[in-house]
Amino acid sequence: MSVEHADLACETCGRVTEHELHYAGRLLESTRCTVCGTRVEVTARAMVPAYLRDLEQRVVSKPRRMIRRAARDPVGYARSLPRAVLRQPVKFWREFWSLVRR
Repeated sequence: MSVEHADLACETCGRVTEHELHYAGRLLESTRCTVCGTRVEVTARAMVPAYLRDLEQRVVSKPRRMIRRAARDPVGYARSLPRAVLRQPVKFWREFWSLVRR
């Protein structure tokens, strides 16, 4: 899960405050106001099908993205590939586990 920060209008505070945006993959999972702590979450029932559709799109587009990166920087691509291949299962597991444990 990745965390980003953005200034958003908080319905509880009634003003624009900094919020933490929590993502599972590329999908927004929840937001939390850093001032009052109000948390808004997408239900797991809605997240799992959306995550699976997003995952399918990412898998389908992966070969094209890999070819594009290899064409841009062949040496850098070859050097980073072993680490990236080892990292992907861990990345997937963390994303999926963040959905399931909710």
